[in-house]
Amino acid sequence: MKRILITGASGFIGGFLVEEALRRDWEVTAAVRPTSDRIWLQDARIRFLELNFRSEGDLQEKLKTAGRFDFVIHNAGSTAQPNREGYFAANFENTKRFVEALQGNQQTPDKFLYVSSLAAIGPTKYDQILKPEQAPNPVTFYGESKLAAEQYLASLNDFPWNAVRPTAVFGPRERGLFLAIKLAAQGWGFLLGNKPQRLSFIYVKDLVRLMFAALEYGHSGKRYLVTDGKTYANTDLGKSVETVTGKRTVQLKIPIPIVRTVAGISEMAGRIRGEMPPLNREKLPELMAESWLCDMTETFEDLKFQPQYDLYSGMEETVQWYKSNRWL
Repeated sequence: MKRILITGASGFIGGFLVEEALRRDWEVTAAVRPTSDRIWLQDARIRFLELNFRSEGDLQEKLKTAGRFDFVIHNAGSTAQPNREGYFAANFENTKRFVEALQGNQQTPDKFLYVSSLAAIGPTKYDQILKPEQAPNPVTFYGESKLAAEQYLASLNDFPWNAVRPTAVFGPRERGLFLAIKLAAQGWGFLLGNKPQRLSFIYVKDLVRLMFAALEYGHSGKRYLVTDGKTYANTDLGKSVETVTGKRTVQLKIPIPIVRTVAGISEMAGRIRGEMPPLNREKLPELMAESWLCDMTETFEDLKFQPQYDLYSGMEETVQWYKSNRWL
């Protein structure tokens, strides 16, 4: 039986990773915080490990008691922080301490999979396509912090790592795109600015399958772009919801100055609540980018993988889940 440790297990993607490992009859240890909501981690077979990523001593002690794992998926991280220091602390420094703790305990796994982001490579121009080998140019602190973690892993000797760089991920339980999906279900689609965009998406179940394929087939030291391989316009998210609900979606183009103002107000309101909302000024360069289209040839060939969903078929399951669970 394979032993796997999944960090960030209580989150959106983490919950699906745990379910897939259990489906394979692996021994699953879910790394969580003491305050993590475990609503999606109810299976009695799950082992839990509470890790403090800010303390290498705590990491070494807790990991030592758990024993060596065949695979580690480092999914823990943060997509919303108040400043650059916060992103680097959560995504770079915590990753570095975690790896050093594994090495210090002589618990290097057969494969360490780092969940990075397409933000680490950054967007491109409308008529161009992102390629795995191109020089990265992140446009947000979040992207910079994910890239820094990748570069740290690349600097290591004899450490069997891979990284996946997912594009926008959607599916049941997801909250980042949920607001846009909810508005579309109510008949409203909002486009940022007047320029066309070429976007990419990946359904969470396909992402998880690809990540397990990376554990099995990934070439050590490689970073894989992750999308479903399709090209989408910025109107397709609303259209996919419209197709599922049967309710016509009115697409409204919001001028960039208004978008910036709304993002600023949203950010201030979030600070008062003690959280960073999905729409904030730091995120705007990614949201307004001309293209997130990727060349998926290398990923699909190396990992022997083909997606089972596109935006439209994945959205059907997603909307039905939201309705069944009274999110919509």
